[in-house]
Parts: sequence; C-alpha cells; structure tokens
Amino acid sequence: MPNRQKASEDNSKTMTEKLLARASGRNAVSVGDVLTAKIDVVSIPDSVVDDWLIDNNLKAWDPKRVVFSFDHLPPRATGANPKWWRDVEQSREFAQKIGVPRENIYDIGRHGLSHQVPAEEGWVLPGTFYLSSDTQGATMGALNCFAMPGIFSTFPALATGEMWMVVPEAVRIHLTGEMPKGILGKDIYFRLLQDLRGRADSRVLEFGGPGLKSLPIDVRMGVANGSNHIGAITSVFEPDQRLLDYVKPRAREPFKPVTPDRNAKYVDSYEYDLSTFEPLVSGPGDISRIQPLSQVRGTKIHAAYIGSCSGGRMEDLKLAAEVLDGRKISPDVRLVVTPISSNVQRDATEKGVLRTLLRAGAAVTSPGCGACHFGNDTPLRLGDGETCITASVENYAGRMGSIKANIYAANAAIVAASALTGEITDPRGYFK
Repeated sequence: MPNRQKASEDNSKTMTEKLLARASGRNAVSVGDVLTAKIDVVSIPDSVVDDWLIDNNLKAWDPKRVVFSFDHLPPRATGANPKWWRDVEQSREFAQKIGVPRENIYDIGRHGLSHQVPAEEGWVLPGTFYLSSDTQGATMGALNCFAMPGIFSTFPALATGEMWMVVPEAVRIHLTGEMPKGILGKDIYFRLLQDLRGRADSRVLEFGGPGLKSLPIDVRMGVANGSNHIGAITSVFEPDQRLLDYVKPRAREPFKPVTPDRNAKYVDSYEYDLSTFEPLVSGPGDISRIQPLSQVRGTKIHAAYIGSCSGGRMEDLKLAAEVLDGRKISPDVRLVVTPISSNVQRDATEKGVLRTLLRAGAAVTSPGCGACHFGNDTPLRLGDGETCITASVENYAGRMGSIKANIYAANAAIVAASALTGEITDPRGYFK
C-alpha cells in the first residue's frame, strides 16, 4: 500500500472546491454544498440523439460551446454498413437541429474520441467545467478542469447550460519519483484501482506532487481515463509548465488554472513513488482483476489490440513502435491498431510511427473507438475460445466479439511485445 496521510483540518480549499466555486459563481464552496454549475463546454459522441430536445423545439443553450466528435461509428477496415450510415446521418442531423455550428462537428477526416478531440482542439481548458456524455469523460480532468461524465443528464444540461451538483469529497494522490520506461497511464490507474477499491467511490481524485513533471499529458489522460473504474466521479491534475505548454497554443479563450491550497481538506491522501511502479495486467473478463505481469506471462494469445481512449494516444503508439521496430508479429497473432484521433493518426504518420507498426505486420484502422466498441466489426473481432490482450478501456466478456473469448488489458508496450511472441510478454527487454 502507498504511504497514507491524515486528512487536513483547516478551511483551505481543494481544486475540486475551487473549480465548483468558480463554475457556480460563488466566492467559496465546501464539501456537501448544493450548487448549480455553469458549463463551459459540452462534448457529445456520435450515436447520441435526444428526441425530447427536438420534440420540444429546444436548442443548445449556447451552440458554439457544444462539440460533436465522431468516434464510435466511423467506417471500419471491413467497410461501412447501412446501419452505420444511418446512425451517423442521425448524429449530423441532431447536431444541426440543436444549432451546433458545422465547424464544431468533428466529422470524418477530423474525427476521433469525444474525450480526446476537445483537448486537441482547445475546447477543454484549465479552471473550467466540462461536461461529457461518455462514461470516460473524466479523461479531460488531466487538463486541470472539472470533467464531469454526465451520460443521460447531458441532455437537460445541453438545453440549460447548467448542472445541479453536490460538492464531493476529494482524495489527494501525491506523486514523487519518476515514471520508469515501459510504464504508461494504464499501469498507474491499475495500481490505484488495486489500492483504492471502495475508498474513492463518488469522490474526486486530485493529482499533484513533484512526480507529475515526469508524466506526459498523454499519460495523465490515460490515468484520468480510469476514474470511473476506480469509483471516482472524476480526476483533476494540478497545472504545471508541461500542461501550459500543451494548452496555450490550442486555447480558444483565456483561462485561469486552479491549484489546491497548501492545507486543503482531503478525506484521504496517498503518496506514490512513481519509480516503484511495475507493469500490471487486468483480467480476463474483469477490469478490477489486477495482477503483476509476471503472473500471466506466457499466456497464449490469438489477437492483440492497441487503441481506444485508454491506449491509442501518441505516447502509446510510440512505445509500441519502439518494441516492434525491425521485428515481425507472430503469424499466430493478428494485431490491430486504432489511433485515438485523426490528429494523432496524422502525427504518427508524419513521424514514421505508423510505418513501423505496419512493417511489423499490424493492421491500422480509421481513428475512433475501434475494437473496443462492442458493436465493432474490425479485423480483430474475437471468436469463440480466443484470447486477446488489449490496451483498450474494457475487457469484459463479449466486449470485442464472442462472449466465449478471454480478454486481458495491459499497456500498449505489453500488447506489442505479446504480439511478437504469441503469448503475454514483458516488453522491457525490447526497448533500445
């Protein structure tokens, strides 16, 4: 277990309290206060349509602050089907009926995950309140905002621009040390899922400390992506120079980051030395079934997947490419790679990352949720009795094909190394 610290005892404020005070227009709020938060940006994926808004002739409260990102339904490598075309058409129609400008609809060619594209395009800013209609919307908390996965409550908020909330408790995660080579955001959140089970439910995880500077923004997003699995409402990362360097060139308007007060009140506080982290694997069939890589090493696999909102960012692709560089995937394994967004796909192409993956024998698909979406028809789709290792966000039975298939989840480097050998493999011997 990490070093556990006592909760603080004065009136200083957490980032959660400061963000919600700002969103509600109050000077200060405290845990348990009921408030109405004004929303800065709403993010919506494709396939999300609400007849209630249309039937009542309602539009978005501020259409210029609504972003649609096509992620679940872009055409797969095997080709689109009539249902796909109708679902996408409905998404376009819905966005236009509620008044969303065409440039705010990230359609084919600009598409990607609805909790990635808004960050890339400067919609998500430090110090703001961000609402997502996807379960993994907390991912954007890596950018020092209050990122709320609204799901069904998104639609009333879309009409009013506000959300009713009770100020939640916060848990402090204090990071020291430096992240080792071969560790990614998935390993960090798996460790937290293992350690904090039942201790973070309906709370906010607040990340800070000197270790934060060793985490690329992609890795921070990968950690925050696991918030709902850990049980947290969301995660918030302290701002630092690395974050400012990422946000400033993209920002669509001025922003003001928030930091916690020195003696902020946390319901719990934990300290982690990043240098002690080891690769972890989840599954099969249960994301909370966490185990050291050494315990499942040697397990035969048939398929491997790198992609989705948990494992398809540039840092994931680069590390996988380093493992695969100059090597060939086992003929017994099919490896499918889905970049998280069109921007990442272009960047990975320009830097030669996708060339390395393709030369190794990977199949690269259109950006989006890809094989992680349970309705997928990618080349990876699992059959009865097959075993897959995936860098995606879920691994329950039936998620990637047959309900009789086994799915393990791990970081992208582990997935790449396993694709080379045909069995779950430690990637650390493949780094240059």
